[in-house]
Amino acid sequence: MMLRKPVEEVVREEIQTVRARRIILDQLEGGLMTGAELREKIATDIKARMVAEGASRKEIAKVKVTSPKLYHNTQRLEELGIIVSWKQSQYRLFELEPRAIHPVRKALGISKPLMYITSLNNPEDQRPFVQWLVNNPYYNPKKLLVFVEAVHWSRGVSRIMDRFIPDDAFRVWTTEWKEVPEQVMGGEKDHDYGNLQKTYEFLENEILNHLSDYNIVFDLTLGPPLITLAMAKLATEYNTTAFQVSHYDASDAEVSYY
Repeated sequence: MMLRKPVEEVVREEIQTVRARRIILDQLEGGLMTGAELREKIATDIKARMVAEGASRKEIAKVKVTSPKLYHNTQRLEELGIIVSWKQSQYRLFELEPRAIHPVRKALGISKPLMYITSLNNPEDQRPFVQWLVNNPYYNPKKLLVFVEAVHWSRGVSRIMDRFIPDDAFRVWTTEWKEVPEQVMGGEKDHDYGNLQKTYEFLENEILNHLSDYNIVFDLTLGPPLITLAMAKLATEYNTTAFQVSHYDASDAEVSYY
């Protein structure tokens, strides 16, 4: 039985084999583009290399990237599940498949601010968690996304974690809280354990809003089991890092990667 190659390895092979595919992925990392825009970017790259090699203006002027040439490269990337495309009016639009965003960035060496995603079980978890994050030797996030159970956190529960940040701390982040609805997580009666797939989809819909602006990591240390399982599944599907911390003490913590 052959194991499937990691997406990052597949991307690296493609961009090393065909330069046009590197240009396509580099451009789409910045967002949605039309086929005409991609052809223009590929042509610009070809001309720049020709200038560096001393080609004449006449030779450079002949450069044209045709639709069939673009199609040959985009079709290959679509077959690999790295990009997606669709027809809209007279245009064909292209973008990265969300699950390939992180592997593409790693392969191209593109950095983004970090979003740290976690879940907390109880309000009293906030203090040790913030103290860990302030001194975290592994991750320095610009944004914190916290998923909590709506049934336990929506009734006047304090969620102002900034008050636990020491005055002399050099780290600053913004925090966004998301309450996972009771109908997804399950109630407390009749042993209703909730729905993992619906929890996964709820988290995924929120995270998709941030993928273009941030790289993401998942802290699986705390939080209800259903949310933690959904985050672990998301980390696998979106080819990013998930970990669990033995205890929130930056000077003496063991980090286990999922």
